[in-house]
Formats: sequence, C-alpha cells, structure tokens
Amino acid sequence: MRQLWLACLLACTPFSARAELTAPAVEPTTEAMNQCLQASVIGAAESMTVAELKQACLLLHEQKQGLTESPVTEGTPEPTRVMQKRMALEELNRSNRFVLTPHRRNYLFPLSFTEHPNTGPYAAANSKSLSDLSKTEVDFQLSIKILLLEDLFGDNGHFFLGYTSHSLWQVYSDADSAPFRETDHQPELMLSFTNDWEIFGFHNVLNEVILNHQSNGQGGELSRSWNRVMLNTLFEHGNFAFSLTPWYRIPEPEQEYPSDPDGDDNPDITDYMGNFELNGAYKHSDDIFSVMLRNNLDADNKGAMELGWSFPISTNLRGQLKYFNGYGYSLIDYNTDMEVFALGIVFTDLF
Repeated sequence: MRQLWLACLLACTPFSARAELTAPAVEPTTEAMNQCLQASVIGAAESMTVAELKQACLLLHEQKQGLTESPVTEGTPEPTRVMQKRMALEELNRSNRFVLTPHRRNYLFPLSFTEHPNTGPYAAANSKSLSDLSKTEVDFQLSIKILLLEDLFGDNGHFFLGYTSHSLWQVYSDADSAPFRETDHQPELMLSFTNDWEIFGFHNVLNEVILNHQSNGQGGELSRSWNRVMLNTLFEHGNFAFSLTPWYRIPEPEQEYPSDPDGDDNPDITDYMGNFELNGAYKHSDDIFSVMLRNNLDADNKGAMELGWSFPISTNLRGQLKYFNGYGYSLIDYNTDMEVFALGIVFTDLF
C-alpha cells in the first residue's frame, strides 16, 4: 500500500513544474502595473490606499508568473508574511460582485482511502444503497465567502456570508450506482476584524465572530446537524501561521421520539468533535505543511488530527497528500474513529 501511494505522489509531482516555479522575480512593466491598477480600483475595498493597491498588483503579477519571491518596486513595501499576502489579494476584490472569494481550502481528492468504512449509520437506517461501502472514494470540497457589509466600524469590521460543502462520493463502488454517501453543508455568518498586534513576535492579523450551522441535509436516522457560536483568531510570523477556533454549541431540545425532526440529532457531538480547533501551516519554498488538531479536553481525550502536505503542480494548481486520524471526518462519521489517507488536487490553498 505504501508503494502505491508513493507512486501516485511521484506521478502527481512533475519535476518540470518545480523548475518553472522557482524562476527569479521579474518586476512588472509600467504598462502592466497601470492596467492592473485601473482594473482593480473598481472592485477593491474603499479603505485601500494607493500603496496597498500597488502591492496587491505586484502579488497578482507574482501569481501569474509563478514566482516564489515577490518583485519589489521602489516606494512600495513588500509583505513578507504569508497571511498578509492572502489578505491583500482578498482585499483587492472585496467589493467586486463578479468575484467569489475562497474561504476554506477548495480541493478534489480522487483517492481517499480508509481501511474500515463506517457502515453503521446506513445499516441502522436500512439504507440498501449504502450497504457495502468501497474503501476508496472521492472526497471534494467547495468553500466560498461573499462580502455583505464593509467597514462597519470606521475602516474595520467586515460582515461575510460563508458557505462550505464537503462531499464523499462512492464512485468506485461495485455494489451500488456510485452514490454520494455524505454531503455536509456549512453556511455561516462572519464578522471579521483585521488587526496587526504583535505578541511574542507573532502578528495577530484577524479576529472573527462566527455563527455557524452544519448539517448533512439528511432526514430520519441519517440526520446530523449542529449550531455553534465560534471565535477565530489568526496569528502569523514569516512563513508560519496558526489559528485557534473555540466554539460554544447552541443547545437543542431533546428528541421526543426516534428521528424527531425538531429534536437534537446528535446530542453527544461535542464529546467527539471537541470544543475547539487548532490549525497551523508552514510554507517552505513552494511546499505548505499543515496540521489540524481537535480535542474535547476530557479524560477520554477524543478528537482528531489531520496532517497535510501540498506542493505545486502548475502555477494555479497544487497537489496534496493528507492524513486524518480521529473523529468527525464528516458529520455522519462524527462518533467513529477513522484513519483516512487522501491524495488529490488543491484549487485554492491556505496561502
């Protein structure tokens, strides 16, 4: 099995792509810079200065050329922190109604493997179409956010609507007609505050208050959902960034009978999903190494860990190898301990 994953990984990482992405920084021409400024000023945030617009255009040029180091133009400060760069690019198109801003990672994993698929919920619900799960499936995610209100508190305080859809597709199933075994929907309202406080060398660049709903859109025995109030705080230092996201689950009434649509589908979900999530990521050259940790901070120490390594395939696509171990890979699996290996393509990465 290890040899198979290694072969797939090598096949997805062309050496020519890495050579192209290590090209030296080339400064954009004056004409190209002026065209970018004229096109960007329409959709940019009203609070952006001319210097910030110029820097964002330099970052766009960097992305298009596949550069690993930003070109530096005299009089324009260069962001050296990874999240600072991403936030500058987001700000450039914040008011453009024709642009959907990426939220979480957007990806497609054609190979997502677990040795022990969770068939329990489908057996309990007498679901014949998912009676025999394939160990390998397709895992993909779509995540976007849209600006609703800008600069609610002077030049800060931005109100976003976010939506994330995570699907698990049994496309390799021999017994069934390739069903989607799970699709989790996660709409959320986010009040975001940019910041630049420095604590022990780390810059606190973003703080958010989030109202989050997550549901798998199912009914009866397969229904799973919960609502949370979340706080998210993001720090960075150079090529390293981490975020801490604690939450409070909004209580729901108990079910009066099995499959009661007005009652709590999963009253013990925090026992497995925990009360917080810690994410960290480090960029080394063109590679991004990431880690996610969840824990219930209880004696049974339940939670989850996810390790990721993403690498360039082309100037706009990245490959990723992911390892997950623990509870909550999806809502239907929230109380099942799973080990998952996944390999695929990332369309929009963390930074």
